[in-house]
Amino acid sequence: MAEEQEKDNTFKYVGGIIALAIIGVLILKGRETEHLQVGASTESTQAAFEAADAKRIAGKNVFE
Repeated sequence: MAEEQEKDNTFKYVGGIIALAIIGVLILKGRETEHLQVGASTESTQAAFEAADAKRIAGKNVFE
């Protein structure tokens, strides 16, 4: 019976480590995109991209 308890404890430890790893990954993934929130710099970057894209399309004589 002692072996069964050791196996149960081992599974609990491994399960806990896996759960902590998953939670850690989710937290880091959430923080990874914090800097992408819409702000003044994001808006100016988007405007510059749209202007460059419009020039590219105009240069190709493509009308959409």
